[in-house]
Amino acid sequence: MEELQFTSLPSMFFANCDRSDFKGWYHRKNGEWIHYSPQKLKTETKALALALNSLGLTKNESVGIIAPSSPNWLIADIAIQLNQACVVPLFPNISSENFLFQINDANVRILIVNSIEELDAPLLENLSFFKTIICMENSSSRPPNGIYWNELIKRGSDALADKMRAKWIDNQLATINPDDQFSIIYTSGSTGRPKGAELTHRNMLVQIQNIAPMFRFDTQKDSCLTILPVAHVLERMAVYFYTLSGVSIYFGDNPKNLSHMLREVRPTIMIVVPRILERLYEAMTTAADRAKGLKRFAIKQAIKIAKIKDPTKRPCIMQRILNLLVYKQMREAVGGNFRMIISGSSSLNKSILRFLLNIGLPVFEGYGMTECSPVVSANCKQAIKPGSIGKPLPHLEVRIGECSEIQIRGESVFKGYHNRPDLNEKAFTEDGFYHSGDQGYFDDDGYLYFTGRIKELLKTSTGKYVSPNPIELEIIRHPLVEQALVIANDRKFVSAIIWLNPVGARRMLKPQNEDYDVENALRSPLVRDAINRHIEHINEKLNHWEQIRKWTLIGDELTIESGLLTPTLKIRRTVAEKRYAEQIEKMYS
Repeated sequence: MEELQFTSLPSMFFANCDRSDFKGWYHRKNGEWIHYSPQKLKTETKALALALNSLGLTKNESVGIIAPSSPNWLIADIAIQLNQACVVPLFPNISSENFLFQINDANVRILIVNSIEELDAPLLENLSFFKTIICMENSSSRPPNGIYWNELIKRGSDALADKMRAKWIDNQLATINPDDQFSIIYTSGSTGRPKGAELTHRNMLVQIQNIAPMFRFDTQKDSCLTILPVAHVLERMAVYFYTLSGVSIYFGDNPKNLSHMLREVRPTIMIVVPRILERLYEAMTTAADRAKGLKRFAIKQAIKIAKIKDPTKRPCIMQRILNLLVYKQMREAVGGNFRMIISGSSSLNKSILRFLLNIGLPVFEGYGMTECSPVVSANCKQAIKPGSIGKPLPHLEVRIGECSEIQIRGESVFKGYHNRPDLNEKAFTEDGFYHSGDQGYFDDDGYLYFTGRIKELLKTSTGKYVSPNPIELEIIRHPLVEQALVIANDRKFVSAIIWLNPVGARRMLKPQNEDYDVENALRSPLVRDAINRHIEHINEKLNHWEQIRKWTLIGDELTIESGLLTPTLKIRRTVAEKRYAEQIEKMYS
């Protein structure tokens, strides 16, 4: 068993607050960055822990948090753990059915929210279920069972002044066991009901200790921008890792303000999901449309070369010239300071990855899942192969099992799902490897590649199996495509629902003097012919039973709020198939 540097996440957090080189955290609010000093982080966390204890929170109880990313989210997280209780991250836009299932399954009786007004209507109907609701924002309306954050901090601060009460904190810290559970994290999933993965302090501590040699930070030079929800395990793990490293963290507000935040913070490190990088790519490449003359020609050439050149090869003379004329300005537009952009959750479009690497943005793809805390493998500066999902972390054993399944064993792998002994029996092999349900392979150099989901293998009515993920990734490589969903289960042939990318469509139609709106774009022969040629090109590389025979173009916006995307921006297959059932049936009628 690996020796731990700290025995719990709270002990690591407080050790970081006491570091002389730790500058604190920042939170963007109303366009300004509010500073949380190390002392403020330390005292408010202890005060909240004592206040939660006064509310009757006891060991192994569960507390839900449903709020945007902020220092207060992490203060609540550590304060709950100090009570040796369990943190249950929740999302504001989940369905009422899933919300009720999760809070009942985890027996959540205390709920922390940012503001009552930010909750969706289905959640508002269930607030009376809780014993106490803690509102972070003073501007929030206060339910009958509610209390404001500041009131609790004041109550806890008064208790902290009592030496006997203050000793309770030290005792709690000393008695947390590394194998104690600190969180139940429900997998949102693209299909089926949520499953609560139980994670221990050891799971997370071993994980971040093994990542540390791969991604080394400098407390004087590095700063981290957090834009993903910390309710998601990847970003939460990242914040713990930043905490271990002692660097400053900037908690962003609305992701729509990303371009402003990048220029304001000029971060060196950021963790993203592929959709964010795709948006950055679109913003960079549309610059050519606004340029004129020689500048337009230079940008167009720079984009063309960056999309096709092998980023592992030495730059040619033309690339070095374009770096001065174009690529440097592109990097400056996103802060100009990045040392690491780590992409996870799903695969990044290969041509976009090539483009970003060639313009000088250091993007490292990785792979993982909630059940593994979450990272399994990652590319890093010392070992990178574009297109792969990197090499497994050194403390993990990763093998390829039956049906090309990726199987994982190690101390950062969870022990099981909450209240699901039926699933836990099937989750592991006889020799203790976790069944990921993902397919992949290793190359000769030990790099891991992801090829699809086993449970998402589709079976046609003719008995042929189709893996939708690789096909969908090929479809979305086209600039006119936002997202794609392959349909084949119990069908006589393969079809696809394709969501239009409005940025790509506008760029295609405007130069042709065609008026742009979604309906015009959906009917445009230019758009449809371009997509059809793309599908024909994809079909040339597929087995005949995998080839896309028909497709339907959709103009709807893909959002988390619509229910079509998970919080990590992956398509919800079951929801989408139900939403577009009529369009799907037309393709087979």
